[in-house]
Order: sequence, then C-alpha cells, then structure tokens
Amino acid sequence: MSPLARFVATALFVVLVALVAVLAVPVWREARLGSGPATRTAPSDPARVDAHSGKAGANARALSLRVALALAGTCLVLAVPLLLNAALRPARVGDSHRPFEGAKSELSTLARLAESSVAQGEELSRERDVRRRAEEDARLKQQLLTQSLDEKIRLGRDLHDGIIQSLYAAGLTLESVRALLKENPDEAERRLEQTRASLNSAIRDVRAYIAGLTPDSLRRTGFARALSHLMSELRAGREAQIDLQIDDETAALLTPEQSLEVLQIAREAVSNALRHGQATKIAIRMHQGDREVCLLVQDDGSGFDPARNREGGHGLANMRARAELIGASLRIISQPAQGTRVLTTVPVTLSNAS
Repeated sequence: MSPLARFVATALFVVLVALVAVLAVPVWREARLGSGPATRTAPSDPARVDAHSGKAGANARALSLRVALALAGTCLVLAVPLLLNAALRPARVGDSHRPFEGAKSELSTLARLAESSVAQGEELSRERDVRRRAEEDARLKQQLLTQSLDEKIRLGRDLHDGIIQSLYAAGLTLESVRALLKENPDEAERRLEQTRASLNSAIRDVRAYIAGLTPDSLRRTGFARALSHLMSELRAGREAQIDLQIDDETAALLTPEQSLEVLQIAREAVSNALRHGQATKIAIRMHQGDREVCLLVQDDGSGFDPARNREGGHGLANMRARAELIGASLRIISQPAQGTRVLTTVPVTLSNAS
C-alpha cells in the first residue's frame, strides 16, 4: 500500500475514535441519570404529566444516541482490521516508489545522455588530437622538403656565382697564356701561377660550401678584403680597371648572411660586365643610407635590355633570388651601348650595428 493510502486509513481511524468518544459521553450521562431513584407522582397531577412526557423525549434522544454510537462503533471495528492490515503488510517496492518512477526514468535517461555526450566529446577530442598531430607531421615534412629544395637552389646559385665564375676566369687566363708563351714567357709564367692560385682558391671554396663555413670565413676575412680578392680573380687576364671603395664601418652593419649574399651579387654583376659587356672600367661603391646599406656596381660595357631574358642565363635570376633571400631590393638599370648599373639596397637594424 502506498504511503498516501496508509495516511488516509490512519486519519479515518482517528476520526472514528473521536466520533465514538463524542457519542459515548451523552449516552453515558443519560444512562447515569436514568438509573437514579424514581419519584412516584399521581398521574392526575399536571406537573407530573409534563415531567413524564419530558422523560419520554429524553429517552428517545438517548435511543438515537445509542443507535449512532452503535453505528460508529461498528465502523470503528471494521476500520481496525483495515488499519492493521495496512500497517503490518510489507510495502512493495513498486507501490512505494511508483510516484517517483517517472522522475527516476527521466533522470536515468538524462544520465545516459550525459554519459553519451561525454564519450562523444572524448572521442572528438581524440580525433582532433590525431588530426592535429597528422597536420603537424605533414607540415614538418613540407618544411623539410621546402628546406631541402631551398638548400639545393642555394647550392646551385653558389656554384654558379662562385665556383663556375672562378673556373671561367681561370679558363680565360689560360687562353691568354697561349698567346704569350712565345712572345713573353715570363708573363705567361706569371699568369699560369695566377691560374693555379685561382684553381686552388676554387677548391677551397668547394670545401667551404661543403662544410658550410662560408659565412664564418667571410666574418673572419672581412667584406672589403673578400670582395677585393674576388675582383682580383675575376680581372685576371683582362685589361679592365676595377675601382673598389668599401667603407668598413658600413660593411660591418651587414650580418654574415647578408654580407655573403651581397658579395655574391657583386661577383655576378662584375662577372657579367666582364664576360658579356666587355667592360673596361667598373666602379664598386658601398655607402650607408637611412637604416640601409647600398652597394652599387657600375660599368661602361655594352649594356643590355633588362626586359629581355637571356636564353640559358641564370645570373640575373640568381641575383634577384639572393636579394629576396635577405629582404633587399635589387635594381638593374641598363640600355644597349650605355653600360649597366646594379644597385642593391639592404635594410639594416640597430642590432646589426651593435
């Protein structure tokens, strides 16, 4: 039986007990009064007649009270077994919890939904972690691939602008020696010695590129001295004047990487002036601007049209790539029969100067 039914049965029992008590009190009083000594009066006396009729009415009321008391007692007797049955019978789980079954079912459903949401959230988190790691791995592989390609491109530029130019200069010197073997053996011997020194220098450059020591070597040698050495190699065997004016304090503003790239740009510009422009005078200037360093290479060669790409040539593209690598700007100003000007502007910071 549910708690509500037990409460109602108990309340009914209490009410019946109270009703029996209320009805029993008048009946008990009437019975007490009626059991006293009777006063005998003559029926002819009017007062005695009225008393007799009053007594009859009282007896009728007492009879009604007795009947009501009997009915209330009967109800009370019938309610006692019902109350005892409700009190003694063990409560069933289904009866005691039936009013809360709906709430428990809803709570169970919400709990399952919460557990499912948590599981789905953890699964999504794991998937995001796996996807993030996969993306990081792919990004790292792409960076390594890009770095490898950049290294190959840089090595190609270094070989073209450095080793190949030195070898080309050595070849031109050897060609000039052939004509001097009979006319001027001493000069031929001098140029042969110069060619040998140039080839040895090219070998050292190859070793430096392999070991990756070029920036450190440049830092030890100094920009002006390294550029002067390169110009001597390129000018070997040619009747060309190279006017070189480099301010050491200005060159010191460049980082080793910037110095290396600017050095290679100058080498390519001078080599092009000698090989393709047939220049006889080349001026190289470096000066400091407003938070920038400018290198100018100007020649009096045959010039060319910068808008037209030369077939099989990589020099101009290499110079632009080197300038872009260090965040510099490169301007090539030239016209046929009017020489060429190559201006490289490199941004510098205060940290470079310190």
